[in-house]
Amino acid sequence: MISPRFAPAIYRSACVRFACVGFACALGALACTKGNDNNNPHPTPSGTGAVGTGTGGVGGPPPPPPSGMVTVTIQMPAANALALTGSLLPVSVTARVDQGTDVIDPTTVKAVVTAKNDTAELESTLLAAQGNDTFTGRVSIGDHPSGDYFLTVSAVSSGGLKGSSDPLPFQIDAGPQLFVRTPLPLNSYKGLLVIEVVADPGMFGPLDGPHATVANYPVQLDQVGNAADNTYRGIFNLDDPMPPNVVPRLIDQQLLSVWATDMNNKRVDVHVVFVIDEAGPQITNTTPAPGEIVGDFMQVSATITDPAGVLDSSVIAVIGDDTKPADQFTVTLKPDGVGHYSVLFDTRKLTGCPDPPSASEMCIVYPTVSFRASDDLGNESAVGYVFSVDNIAPVADLDPPRMRSYLIQDTVRCSFEFDPLSNNAIPGDMPGDRNIVPQIFDLRARIEDDGNQAPGLKGSPISLVDPDKTAVYILDDESQALIVDTDGDGWCDAINPLLVPTTEPPTNNNQVLKIRLAPVKPAGGANFMSDSALPNAFCSPGLAPTLPQPLCDLEPTIAIGYTGQAKQPAIWTLEDINPAWCFGRQFDTLANNITDNSWACIAVQTADNANNISVSAPLRVYVQQQNPIKPGTIGPGTPPACTGTYDPVMKAVIPGPCKTRKFNDYYCFNLECPSPQLPP
Repeated sequence: MISPRFAPAIYRSACVRFACVGFACALGALACTKGNDNNNPHPTPSGTGAVGTGTGGVGGPPPPPPSGMVTVTIQMPAANALALTGSLLPVSVTARVDQGTDVIDPTTVKAVVTAKNDTAELESTLLAAQGNDTFTGRVSIGDHPSGDYFLTVSAVSSGGLKGSSDPLPFQIDAGPQLFVRTPLPLNSYKGLLVIEVVADPGMFGPLDGPHATVANYPVQLDQVGNAADNTYRGIFNLDDPMPPNVVPRLIDQQLLSVWATDMNNKRVDVHVVFVIDEAGPQITNTTPAPGEIVGDFMQVSATITDPAGVLDSSVIAVIGDDTKPADQFTVTLKPDGVGHYSVLFDTRKLTGCPDPPSASEMCIVYPTVSFRASDDLGNESAVGYVFSVDNIAPVADLDPPRMRSYLIQDTVRCSFEFDPLSNNAIPGDMPGDRNIVPQIFDLRARIEDDGNQAPGLKGSPISLVDPDKTAVYILDDESQALIVDTDGDGWCDAINPLLVPTTEPPTNNNQVLKIRLAPVKPAGGANFMSDSALPNAFCSPGLAPTLPQPLCDLEPTIAIGYTGQAKQPAIWTLEDINPAWCFGRQFDTLANNITDNSWACIAVQTADNANNISVSAPLRVYVQQQNPIKPGTIGPGTPPACTGTYDPVMKAVIPGPCKTRKFNDYYCFNLECPSPQLPP
């Protein structure tokens, strides 16, 4: 059928002669039928109505819809063409409308890639018009695996007619399939490295390769096992990568590269980064720390990490004196967190130091600790150093001996003798053992930490007094023991466990009043005026022209300290401690329900930061609340012993004597007093 726009129209004016075909003929006939026989023009229309009512044009019917058939023919690629993964496949097609009036919409020509036996669209692209019904472009092959695929091109006409090409078969070559079994990415290796690769040529064998390099050194890969398994293996010496040449050692992260090529020269590369590990685990955050002072039970711990993984069973600590294997202790640290290992160790097993110390027994002061661990490759690390042990409790004394202080001027000069706790001048001053006390009196103690002893030791490592574990105990029942020996060694070492400590005035005879003590900051100085009564000693009388001022009203002129430059306080007292009460508050027997006209037992229990616990000798005082008398006056009758032995089986206390440590030093350098001496 001929399209109306190409149909011939042959006619003459005034319808003298008319020959036509189709739509033109109909128009001509209409003109002749409606026309004026004398060819006069039509009169001008009048009124408001429109001429004609059709929608296809003014005065006529609508045109017919577009017609024809969309055809698409693929010119390129050829059937069964080969495309490589990662490439762009050129596409050229002819797309037109046959046997109709429509034309191709140039924005609709689309090339689509699908897998064989699957309609899902894998890749697509629009083709561009090139003229003469030709459209071209390139479609991405992507990273699809080797196999059979189809290319289909579709197009749509401007009128909405659709058409497509026949599916064009082609193949994709993704290259060989490579898989590295070992080494694994970022895993650690040492010595001989086994490289194992699976290399399958797929659809396009035979295979060239696989080939491999480690840090650019070639590695020979040989096929192993059944040929159908496509497995290849090689051995590479990480310690000697290119024998017999001497080359730098390979360390840390290294690169393994493996590649192979198929018959179409499609190459596939695989890269694996692995770690060469010749070092043992990293050991950090160890406890005890170097030089740390420990005692009692200490925690032995460390953070241990390694890229290859830590062999948990290898993590140990060797503790002791390396010159004496019998004194060594090997303990296994257990994992208790990510990379953290720890165990508790009793330092008393290590040193065997008696408390109180003995001049006749050897004692370890500076043992070593060595942490050791291996990784899963067998690399071992060790970290060793010295730490300090303090198995000796502080010495506390409520009635210490009088003493002198000395300093260096033209020679060694000594002070007057003084009591470090009291002036012993007026009622209410700190009493001595067996003294009568008024209602209110000073309550102080000399407390200094002590440490392990050894011949030649210049300074004993001490962990210092723990304020939270230092308190004075007042027992208002002379028939009971206040301090006891709990282990049967003859030394008092604890407050009677049958007593109930209370921080309020006691109301029962099994209660004991407990009040914490606080340290007095070292300050002041002794009386260095000339003392004609100075005994024949290593120093001469002082040269000071006047007495030193009291540290606060009615108190001593000196608060002694100990350790280097008197950094640690040696005097402890009741709180509060302030400029007005620099030696602390006094104790009130009436306010604390302590019986008048009777004996009371007073003792200090203290501990150092290594949890070594001790008690002072009991201070026995006779309470006479009224009519204060001269300090130092001995109380009436026989004072109570205040001591006993505790039987843990019977849970009973047997009255009887037990020893306690006391200070016996006599000279202090300025404010600084020597540390406690060995007991006599």
